[in-house]
Amino acid sequence: MSARMVVLLAGLSALWIFGLLGQLHSGEAMMRYLALSLALVAIATWRWQPQPALRRRFRDRRRPPQ
Repeated sequence: MSARMVVLLAGLSALWIFGLLGQLHSGEAMMRYLALSLALVAIATWRWQPQPALRRRFRDRRRPPQ
């Protein structure tokens, strides 16, 4: 993982925690925030396409030895 990706993920995590802390006034608001966050992560994970080299390595690992 590159340094740029680590910095980006750290920044996004800080913003997410800041948003969660802003929702602590109500249990219902906090649950809506968490549900929305979970939905966004699920969509991003579903749409993510692995890189071709990663797919090739995974495909080769499933084959029985010759």
